[in-house]
Amino acid sequence: MVNFVGFYNFAGSGTEEITGIGSATIPSFSEVINNDPQTFFSGQFSNLSRELLHVNLKGVSGQTQTMHKHDIRPYESINVTNVPLGEVDVIIESTNRLGFHGMGVLWQVSDEDEYAVFASKSAITEGGSDPNIFNTDSYTRVTSTTAATQDLVTSGANTDFALYKITFGCAAANVIDLFWTDSANGSVEFIGRIEMAGAGTFVFDTSDAMLRNGNRQGGKLRMTTSTTGSTTVDVIGHMVEAGQ
Repeated sequence: MVNFVGFYNFAGSGTEEITGIGSATIPSFSEVINNDPQTFFSGQFSNLSRELLHVNLKGVSGQTQTMHKHDIRPYESINVTNVPLGEVDVIIESTNRLGFHGMGVLWQVSDEDEYAVFASKSAITEGGSDPNIFNTDSYTRVTSTTAATQDLVTSGANTDFALYKITFGCAAANVIDLFWTDSANGSVEFIGRIEMAGAGTFVFDTSDAMLRNGNRQGGKLRMTTSTTGSTTVDVIGHMVEAGQ
C-alpha cells in the first residue's frame, strides 16, 4: 500500500529569504526533507531572485552523497519527480539576501513492486526561466573630453557584459556612436548613433533581458564622440559569468 506522508514546504513556509555566506561550496542554507529510503519526493525548487544560485540534492540517510548539483538561473525552477530525496542545500556565492521557494509532496511505498513503479517514473527537469535576466549590479562612469574612440566597459576572459541602461550627459553638441567589439577592438557590432544638437542628456534603455555583446567573453562596450566638450557616460548592467 502507498501512504501519503504529507506536504513539503521549504523552511516550513515554502518561501524563504536566504542570506548568502559568499561560498561556492558551503551551503548558505540546508534542510533535511526525509530520512526514509522508501519515501519519494515530488516537487519544485525555485529561484525568486535575479542572481544565479545553486542547489545540492542529496539522498536519504545512508545515501547522503550529493545526487545532483544544479545551477538555478534567475526565476528558474528545478522540478523533482518521484525521487527519494533526503536533503536540499542552497548555495549562494554572494552575501546578498535572496528569495527561494520549495514545495512538494511525500509518498511512502511498502514493498518492492510499489518501489519499482515509483522509481520508473523518476525525473529531474528544469522550467520557467529566462536565462538572460541578471542583476543590475555593475556601474561604470566614464568622462570624455576628447573627440575619440574609447572603452566604456571591458569584460574579462571569463565574463561578458550585459547592458541594461546607459546615460549620456553632454556639455555641447555631440555625435556618439555606441558599439560592441571583441578584446582586440575588432568584430564591431554597432548598437546605435546618438546625435545631440546641444548640451543635454540622453538615456538609452534596454529590456529586462539586457543587451549582450555577440563577441561574448573578453569583449568591450565602446563609443566614439565628436566633441572635445565634456561627455559623461553612466553604464548600468551586469558582468555575466561564462556559462550563464
